[in-house]
This record gives sequence, structure tokens and C-alpha cells, in this order.
Amino acid sequence: MEVQRITMLSLLLVDDEMHIVETLAATIPWAELGIGTVHKAYSVSEALDIMNMTPADVVITDISMPGTDGLELVKSIHLYWKRTKCLLLSGYAEFEYAQEAIKHQIAGYLLKPVRDEELIARVQQVVSSIHQENELNDIYERAMKVAREQLPKIRSELLRDLLQGKRIDGPQLQERIGLLELPVHQGAEIGMMLVQFKDGFGESRGFELSLMEFAIGNLAEETFEDLGAVWMCKDIHDYLVIVLIPKPGQAAANPSYKKQVEKLCDQLYANVQQYLRVKISMVMGNWGTFPDQVTKLYDNLLMVFNKRFGHEKDLPVYVMSETESVTIHVLKRLYEPPMLLYVMEAGNWEAAREKLEGIFEELGQDWSESSEHLTEAFYTLFSSFSYIAHKNGHKLAHLISGEYSRGKELSSHITLEHLKEWTWKVFDLFERHALNETRNARVNAVKEAQKFIQGSLADHTSLQSIADHLQMNPAYLSRIYKLETGENLSDYVTRLKVEQAARQLKFTTKKIYEIAMELGYQNANYFIKIFKKHVGLTPQEYRNT
Repeated sequence: MEVQRITMLSLLLVDDEMHIVETLAATIPWAELGIGTVHKAYSVSEALDIMNMTPADVVITDISMPGTDGLELVKSIHLYWKRTKCLLLSGYAEFEYAQEAIKHQIAGYLLKPVRDEELIARVQQVVSSIHQENELNDIYERAMKVAREQLPKIRSELLRDLLQGKRIDGPQLQERIGLLELPVHQGAEIGMMLVQFKDGFGESRGFELSLMEFAIGNLAEETFEDLGAVWMCKDIHDYLVIVLIPKPGQAAANPSYKKQVEKLCDQLYANVQQYLRVKISMVMGNWGTFPDQVTKLYDNLLMVFNKRFGHEKDLPVYVMSETESVTIHVLKRLYEPPMLLYVMEAGNWEAAREKLEGIFEELGQDWSESSEHLTEAFYTLFSSFSYIAHKNGHKLAHLISGEYSRGKELSSHITLEHLKEWTWKVFDLFERHALNETRNARVNAVKEAQKFIQGSLADHTSLQSIADHLQMNPAYLSRIYKLETGENLSDYVTRLKVEQAARQLKFTTKKIYEIAMELGYQNANYFIKIFKKHVGLTPQEYRNT
């Protein structure tokens, strides 16, 4: 078994009375307390000199000293050596001393003359607290190390979400950017590039592919380091998306800056082929603001990439012109994450309702007169409803009844108002059906639990045994039983046993201890106590009534 090594701490004793310092240093078994080094000072200035050379973990200081007193020392320690713990010794019992000391987060306040046992006990507490803090700091540092190692991956995930149009409110996005140490702010200009392995992603093994992506990322960082920072991810199409964030003071609108970027794109293209020996296709897109135009830049890159490259392998870097940037007339809210079918599949009806509200808001603002966009929305919603119905073992026509026929008629002469009316009716039917299924499942579980309990009253019926019979988690079973009945499961078991005992007391001549044994109570006195608690009478009193 691995033995944990305890680090010995250092101590500084401070008092203007030399004999007190010497006595404490010599008579207290410091090593047994976890103190390996004891420093001695006879004034505040001497103590600060020692702290500047070798900061102590624990300081024990007198308050009242000529010139600068111990409180001033504690203030300085709290300011410059925040991890050092201070214990105060004083011959004064006035409360204001303690109040002033508490402001500076002292670890203890002892009145002189202090007993050795009291001092030892307090030092042990301080040493223990230091080791606990150090352990927590070690855990924190390890967690931060793992987080730093995962930063590139988490940054890539954030960029991928933004490319797909995921909505992140401003303060939350800025907080995530800060945590991920990304040198970009809202409203900043960014450039975007698209890179594809022309030999095909699918032909490479996963590990080799990851190394290649990592290597291209490194080459991109080195190539553009004088102009700005690089932020990269792999998109859902297996393209590498590279975002260039200009350095402070660099203006992307400056023609000379753009020329430098275009030149370095050619350099990156050449470096990849020379050093990594792979063929790539690469498009440099237009510039836009972060984060509002991230999706637009990306969509334009995809469109131009497919138009300009196709299946060709040996074309040089292509730089988009301003005239190639177009407004893409798509239903963003319909397809941006999370998709409607995913939130419905998860049973998150509130999020699904918000998703539909967002879709209809966009349709109303931009596409209320476009039959194509309304039809596209209808068929996407219809397919989402069909998917959820089929996945749950139902036919959509059976689940939504007459709305199924109405939907088929709607597709031929659709309007926004008709689409909204039909969608909300279907959605409400889905939500009610799901809630009923959940309720029915709970009711069935309660009935099965009660049936099992009624057939095993004489046994040792516990929550665990009932949950095992129903193949459920005990905590989950207990919770749904309380939700459906308003009664704790254990109370139900006890109530049944008391009712059974009452019947036997009235209609049989069995002795009380025999009834208790039959109902699983090994201790007759405990059974009597339970019975009286529920009935208000002892079993014998109840039998005699």
C-alpha cells in the first residue's frame, strides 16, 4: 500500500521577550506536530526580513511589542503571504484586539500565559488545515492542467457550434471566450479559411488523421503568428475551418493587411505539401464580424468551395472576392442546433416549444409570403413528428388522428397561420400523449409495488427488495410512489401490516407475539409500539374494545 508522505512545515516565532521565544522553540515538540523548521524573531522588522527570505507556513506572534506591533505584522503577512497562517499571543483580553485580528483572517487568538496543551492543540488544527488546503490546491492544479490540455478540443467544439448557428447569448459567449483564453471579442473582425484533404478523410486511419489535423493547425499558427491568432476546428463535413483573429492594432480592412494574409495562405498551402506530403484544397473567404457573421462566412465558404473545386485535386489556393459573398436565403432557426426532433426525443417539451416559437418568429419576419419556405418548414416538422412517433412504437396517423389528414391537405395550399395552427395542435397531442405515457408507467409501477407488498407482508419487505422485484432504482421507486400516492412507500407497508394485525386481533385467537412474527416483526415490543402509533391503542387494548 502506498504511504502518503506528509510535507513538514516551517514556523516563525515572534516576540520581543527573548525568553518566551526561546522557551517555546525548545520545549514544544514541533516535529511531532509536523513542523520541521522553527525560525525565531524578536521584532516585527526582523520577522519581515525572515519572511522575505524564507516565508513560513505558520507564524505565532505576540501582539504587544515596542514600535510596530503584531497586528501590523499580521496585516503585512495577509497582504503578501496569503497562505501563511497566523496565531496571535497576547496578555490583553480586550475584545477589540480579537476583532481587529479577525479582520486579517488569523487562525487563532491565545491569551498569555498560554498552556502548552492549548498551544499544541491549536497548532495541530492549523497544520491540519494547511495540509487540507494544500491537498485541495493540488487537486485544483491537476484539474486546471487537464483543462489546459483539453483547451484546443473545447475551443474547437465552441467554434463548431457557432458555425452551425447555435445561439449563445452575449454575456455567456463572452464568459466562455474568456475561460477558453481566446483573443477575440464581440464585434471583432475575423477572417475564415476552409481546408480539405484532397486524398479524402475516409482513407486515413483515425489516429493518423488526428495527427495530420494537429500538424496543419501547428503550421497555420506558425504561418500567421505575426498577423494574428488561429482558431481551428473540423466541421461536420470533415473540412478544417481556420479562423484568423487579427492582432490588436491590425486592421483587416487595410488592403495591405489582406494582401499579407493572402500571401501567407499560399505559404501555408506550400508548407503543408512540403512538410506533410499531403494534397489539400484551400479557400480564403471574406472578412466579417464576430460572432454575428460567423455562420454567413462559413456558409459562403462552403458554397464557393463546392463551386470552385469540385473533385479537382491540384488547384492552388482560391481567394474569394467581395462579389462572391451572397445572402443565403435559408431557414436558420429550423436547422440550427438543437434540432426539434432531438429535444422532443429527449422529452424536453419546454425547449421544443421554444424551438417552434423561434421557427415561427423567423417565418413571420422573413418568409411569411414564401410558399417554398413555408412548405419546407411543414415537411421538416412533419418528418420530425413522424420520427418521434415511429421511434416510440406508434403510427403518426394513430397518434394525431384527424390532424394527419389535415396535414396532408395543408401541404398543397399552405399559409403561415394554417401551419402554426396545425403544428401547435399536433405538438399538444404529442406532449399530452408523452405525459400520459409517463403517468401510466408510474401508475403501473405503483400497482406492481403494491401487489408485491400485499403478497409478501410476512417477509422482510424493504424498499430494496421491492425495487429489486420491479428492477428499478430504489430512490426512483420511492420518489414516483410518493408523487403518485402522496404517501411514503415504507408508510404504506407499515399501514398494511397494522391493518392485517387489526383483523387478526379481532377475528382470531392468536397471541400478539404470533401475529407480530407472521407480519415480519421479530421484536413483539417494537410491533406493539408501531401498532399504538398508528391506531392509538395497544394491540391488547384494541382486542378488548
